[in-house]
Parts: sequence; structure tokens; C-alpha cells
Amino acid sequence: MPAPILSRRGWLLTATLAVAGQRLSAHDLDSTWPAERIVRAQISGVAVDSEGRVLVLNRGENHWMPQGAFKRQKIKQPAVLVIDAATGRNVASWGANTFIMPHQIVVGPDGHVWIVDVGLHQAMEFDADGKKLRTIGGPKVRFNMPTDLAFLSDGSFIVSDGYVNSRVVKFSPEGRLLAAWGTKGTRPLQFNVPHSVAVDDRDRIYVADRENDRIQILSAEGELLGEWTDVDRPVTVRFAAGSLFVLSNLDADKGIVRRLDLQGRVLDTFHTKPTGTTEDFEWPHGMAVADGGRDVYVGFTLTGRRVQRYRRAGSGDAPADRPPP
Repeated sequence: MPAPILSRRGWLLTATLAVAGQRLSAHDLDSTWPAERIVRAQISGVAVDSEGRVLVLNRGENHWMPQGAFKRQKIKQPAVLVIDAATGRNVASWGANTFIMPHQIVVGPDGHVWIVDVGLHQAMEFDADGKKLRTIGGPKVRFNMPTDLAFLSDGSFIVSDGYVNSRVVKFSPEGRLLAAWGTKGTRPLQFNVPHSVAVDDRDRIYVADRENDRIQILSAEGELLGEWTDVDRPVTVRFAAGSLFVLSNLDADKGIVRRLDLQGRVLDTFHTKPTGTTEDFEWPHGMAVADGGRDVYVGFTLTGRRVQRYRRAGSGDAPADRPPP
């Protein structure tokens, strides 16, 4: 279907995701990665840093189960594990006694690492070695369980805020509050758990409106450009290699990753749980895309508590005899 854009008369057009021609099994599970079980904790976020290392955000001894509360004390163990992409081994870690309920991790254009914490109601910036540089949040912002963060081309950034406030917030590169858009609801420019946010190379903002089963597209000024409907609980959105990658959690261990063009058409897709496996792939949550879309990393929460790499089918290194998901 056509892209969700404004017509010449200004009427908002919507699009249901087109699926004609999509190819299943776009990526295969790379069963050789990681080389070892790196942590037994909920993995809520994954990112790839400027050196190509995989950053795994975990919740340590703090767990968040559906319809349940989480512990309010700081996580004692390191919340960020640095994994060598080639070997799949843990080479560094940081972030002990820093977070309560870390939700997503993002690497900014300057190589700094940002972590959004729903328990602390903050977004925090760190250097590549884990030294805290600044914190966004407090009386002037009043986040309430924020979820994710993404950067625009001028260095300003967007925070999806989140489980309670049901809005997206824009900040200057210096962290000054510029604007906030959205309220709770089902109408255009309303949200029901804006769970993730991404920005494309034209500074269009994609908000994963999870409980409304859609993605809303905004301009850098907060104008609603359109929406993609029937996206089945979008959990994480990431822009990479000219496409929008959307991770959805359909029902417990029924996770799926779709790659969309910027008109909202599904180009290909794969399931996060391989067919026939008895292993636990429950509740995919975090996602990172690397090597021009060749590799997709997914982190699992609840009982899954693992991070896995999925490699583009036919790239030469993925298992060739694995049946399509």
C-alpha cells in the first residue's frame, strides 16, 4: 500500500502493512553465537558500539514480570556486558550499582552510550568505558517510566515516555527540553505505551505504539505524518541500512522481526524462535542491527534471558541446514 503521508489537501492517510512478496527466513539463528551463556538475567536491550562490539543490557537480580512490581534497589552486578562480535565472548562490563530497571540501550552518533531506566525515570549518558556524563530527568522533565531514545541529525534527541506519560519528548543536543507531543489514547498522536522510538535518515520519527498495535510517524517538529497499523505489538524499532526493523512480541515466545521499507511495505521477516526447538525464546525485547542489516541481535526477558544473533540467510556464515522459522 502507499506510504502513510499527508495528501495535498492535508488529509491524513493510513496504511496497513503490505505483505505481498515478503520472504520468510530472512535471517537464521546463529547457534554458534554467543560462545557461552554470558548472563542469566533479563536482557532488555542490545546495541552495537562504534567499535562493533555488542552491548548487552541486563537487569541482574531485578526482574520485571507481567502484572508485577519490580525491586526498587540498585542492581548490584554490572548491567552492561560488552561482547566481542567475532568471538561471542564477554570482554568487559560496567554499570554496577547504577540502575534499577534499565529498559533500552542506544549508542549515539558520538559513540556515547545512552540507557533509559524506567525505575529511575531517567535517561543517562555514558562514555564508551561506562563513565556517567549526564542524566536527563527530574522536575523540569518529569519522565514517568520512559522507554527508549533516538537521535536526529542535528544532535537533538527524542525520548519515548513511556508506560505512564504516553508521549514523546524532544531535547536539544545540550539536553534542554524543547517539546513534548502526545497523550494517552487510540486516536492519531495519542499513544498507549510508546515502547520504542527510531529516527530515519530524513529525520522522520517512528514511535512503536505497542498497545495500539501500530507505528506512528512524526516529523522532527512533531507533526503527525501517518501511521502503520496492524503491527502486532511493536516492542523495538531500529533504523538501519535504509530500512526500519521492527521487533514484535506476539505472544510469549512468538517473536518476529520485520524489515520494512519507508513506505511501510514488508520486505522480509523472520521468527526469533526457530521451528522445532524446545529451548526458551520467550519475550524478545531488545534489538540491534549491525553490518548493514546482515546481523540482528535480539535480547530476551522473562524466562528467556538470553541474547542471540540472527544472520542474513545466504551470507555464508549462517547455518545452511536450519529449516525456515
